[in-house]
Amino acid sequence: MTIQIWFLIDAITLVLSIPVLAIAYYWLILLGTSIRYPRDLGASEAHLSAYPMVSILIASYNEKYVIERSLDAMKNLDYPKDKIQVVVADDSNDQTIEIIDEKVRDLSRSGIRAVVSRRLSRENFKCGALNKAMDQVVGEYVLLLDADSIIAPDILSKGIEAIEGHPRTGFVSFRYGHYNRNYNMVTKLFALQQDIGDTLSKMGAYRIDAPFSFQGGFTLVRAKDLRDVGQWTNGRIADDTDVSIKMYLAGKRGIYLSNVKIMSEDPSTLEAWKKQVARTSQGWWRCIAKYWSTILLARGISIRRKLGLVLMLMSPFSSLSWIIVSFLSSLAVVFGVVSPSTSIFSSPIYVAIVAVPFAISLASGMWALWVQGLMTLRNVILIPMLGYASGCMLTLGSIGFFYGIFDRMGFFLYRTPKSGSGNEGTKTKYFRNLANDRNAIVEGVLAVAALILSVAVLFHSVWFLSLSMAGFGIFTLKSMNLSRHLQPRSPEPSSS
Repeated sequence: MTIQIWFLIDAITLVLSIPVLAIAYYWLILLGTSIRYPRDLGASEAHLSAYPMVSILIASYNEKYVIERSLDAMKNLDYPKDKIQVVVADDSNDQTIEIIDEKVRDLSRSGIRAVVSRRLSRENFKCGALNKAMDQVVGEYVLLLDADSIIAPDILSKGIEAIEGHPRTGFVSFRYGHYNRNYNMVTKLFALQQDIGDTLSKMGAYRIDAPFSFQGGFTLVRAKDLRDVGQWTNGRIADDTDVSIKMYLAGKRGIYLSNVKIMSEDPSTLEAWKKQVARTSQGWWRCIAKYWSTILLARGISIRRKLGLVLMLMSPFSSLSWIIVSFLSSLAVVFGVVSPSTSIFSSPIYVAIVAVPFAISLASGMWALWVQGLMTLRNVILIPMLGYASGCMLTLGSIGFFYGIFDRMGFFLYRTPKSGSGNEGTKTKYFRNLANDRNAIVEGVLAVAALILSVAVLFHSVWFLSLSMAGFGIFTLKSMNLSRHLQPRSPEPSSS
């Protein structure tokens, strides 16, 4: 019976490890192919023979701290003003309304056609707002932006030149820029993680014509292609990823311009970052549930592309997989169900295999910094610190995955706070209201349990498993900023 249980636990561990390792080794392939990415793509000055009409579509909901600067940037575009339309899909119910209305009038006075799309309700939230706003879009191309996006003057010229010069292209994705990159340690780590993601999943994927998910705030798309695939699907899914999948299933491809950035604001607290990760996990699982059979049965799509789509969507599963595998193996060792010598975490081969993702992250971080000319000692030191950030994301990422499985609202309504200025935003009530919620209880329980199990496993000499559990527990507790809850609350101001 002991041998059977040992075999069962090791089998479960291996099965749950396969998707994670498949993703890791796929990223290793992308790391190699990203080195062959045409570095001059989008680097030279664009020369257009004609200027098609472009609609700039911005989604906004209570973005009073960032929307003004985003709209002001439209006036600096080196593109004929009579060929630009700005459409703001605004669901706001605060001062953002007045700011947008004033900026729309200002754009109109400058010669740019600008309109606002508003609704009586927030039905289907961002997807519903964008779908309604598309009724007013008149451009041949649509530049999709977030409310905090700040665009460079040549963004339209370079994007259109790229998309018109490549057949079958449905969209152009631009590099994620960071205007508050150096605000604090969290923004530095977030920026580095995004740099790695862009460098591998986009530079590498583009080089081998593999699928990658575009981001709504960093994408130029053909309006006809967007309408042909049904625009945004209403529901609790990752809207940008959903449209990307539909584009690839329709036979379109994406182009990635690494040299062209759209600046955006990074989350400046771990709480905000973790909830953003959880929302992504939730939305991507809904995409898996909706499209997995369509992807597998689709005709006219190569097996390589199908595999790329599946691996792209499976990445959030890694958090849940790690938690199940680590806790199951720890409990089995501690309670004597599996002897330390037969634990799969005692196998040098398994340890070497699962250590590959860490090695890939180090190499990817170095390469991502080199690509952008950011290879400094201070930035290089940040690369191993990403393990800290990754460790503290595991619990909320797993919770988001469960919310997606059961189609719960979960983190769907969560919006990453944007301040517009890192030095001032954290002083506002808008930012201070971001607090740990009931999901923090699950975080705390798992973190404490992991620390206890790490000590128990250490006494059984399963070193690798003990270190993994200890790191997870420490990183998670640290990220929860528990000291904040021990401080006395400031009295609320009197209403009189």
